[in-house]
Amino acid sequence: MKTTNSVLQRATRKALVVGATASVIGAGAMSVEYAANWRADSAPLDANPVSANSVGNSLQAQHQRTQALAGEIDQVAQQVADLRSALDAANGAMAQQNDTAATVQGQLKAAQAKLASMQGQLRAAQTRLAQLNAAAAKQAALNASAKRSVVRRVVTTTGASGAGGGGEHDD
Repeated sequence: MKTTNSVLQRATRKALVVGATASVIGAGAMSVEYAANWRADSAPLDANPVSANSVGNSLQAQHQRTQALAGEIDQVAQQVADLRSALDAANGAMAQQNDTAATVQGQLKAAQAKLASMQGQLRAAQTRLAQLNAAAAKQAALNASAKRSVVRRVVTTTGASGAGGGGEHDD
């Protein structure tokens, strides 16, 4: 009897476990249904769903806005193209001015070299002029000294020979 009792107890236990499991699953399903009904009752309903006309109107408005934005993009692209051409023109003008500046700089260097050469020639001429002035002063001093000595000789010679006779004098 031991075996019959144990088989019966096992079958009873299995039946109880299966029954408890079924009741838990049933209780869970009822809870989910109760929660869904409670949520549906408390959720507001849309009084007027979106109509096809309003969707069409919105689509058309978005299409017009897209076209307007595309036009603005085209305008901006044209402005960018204008700015690029202006920038290219400015770069060309700057390159030309750089060439002109290089030419003028070369001319300036040549003029500075010529000026330095002329200043050297001027200093040499001033030195030569100072030498000539010194030589002229020296010559003038020699001439004055020679003239005085000639005048003294003439005076001494004339005074000695003119003391006895009456020479003619020009006044």
